[in-house]
Amino acid sequence: MYNLESFIQNYPSYKDFAEIKIPHQITYKNQKYPLVSIHYGNPQAPTLLITGGVHGLERIGAQLTLSLLNSFQQRLAWDQTLKEMLSKIQIVFIPLVNPVGYFESTRSNGNGVDLMRNADIEATDPAPFLLGGHHYSNKLPWFRGHSIQTETTFVIDTVKDILSKSNCLISLDVHSGFGFKDQLWFPFANSKKTFTQINELYLFFELYKKSHPYHIYKIEAQSKNYLTHGDLWDYCYLNLKKENQIYLPLTLEMGSWIWVKKNPLQLFSKTGLFNPIKEHRQNRTMRRHRPFFDFVLHSLVSNHVWTNPEIARTDIVKQKALEQYYDIRY
Repeated sequence: MYNLESFIQNYPSYKDFAEIKIPHQITYKNQKYPLVSIHYGNPQAPTLLITGGVHGLERIGAQLTLSLLNSFQQRLAWDQTLKEMLSKIQIVFIPLVNPVGYFESTRSNGNGVDLMRNADIEATDPAPFLLGGHHYSNKLPWFRGHSIQTETTFVIDTVKDILSKSNCLISLDVHSGFGFKDQLWFPFANSKKTFTQINELYLFFELYKKSHPYHIYKIEAQSKNYLTHGDLWDYCYLNLKKENQIYLPLTLEMGSWIWVKKNPLQLFSKTGLFNPIKEHRQNRTMRRHRPFFDFVLHSLVSNHVWTNPEIARTDIVKQKALEQYYDIRY
């Protein structure tokens, strides 16, 4: 289920229901790795983009994305309702943004570049030293690089292509390694400014909370945790989205510290700080995020509920959104 090696070799097996795109290949130590995206449904419809494996050490992110992809593919063989939904939505999977990092068990890509610090965008508020991204050396973590990496271009071009056809996009980038609780972050990472589509985001998550009142996530702006230069999703949002489009870039940050707390011996493993090691915890992780995945699909089919400007653009919604996520009160 979580076998990324098999995915790299057998991605053509998804062609029965999906369009497969391989715009780039990465070569590292004489090994070639394709950069693969799997596209289902109507490209002109509201779209969900799921990406995993941006940081190679956070293997569980790629594994969860692949698990969701495989389950989705299997359901299409028998689920007529799901097939009918694909005329109204599109879903795009990129299970492995950074194959070299994944297979070499490094955070960065083969050039030592942190792909989440590599986009051409600067923080407008002070970012923490080193952690916020730097140009000093690829021997240090969070290195931004001196040029845009192929993997970064791959993701940016995918988002650009989606937004050239669809007017509504939710992207979900899957990570691990921060805190004791699973979190859903939204922009900005480069600034403490209010997210400019906070009204729509508020209505989206209010719909989610009403549908799943006992959900597991802490939902907040990434800027409440730390700021960075070169954030990939800030770049896509600020540079690729047109004025009339809805785009919610979300990051699922799985709280890996709880896995370490339950199994402290993981600290002696290279990947133990970022991933569940015990099989039953891996299996639980594969299960626990499926309700949110299914909700996003249905919310895109019925996106008028939370994107309708006559509702979303009202002062009362803005006031509630600012109070909820920024503690700003009129």
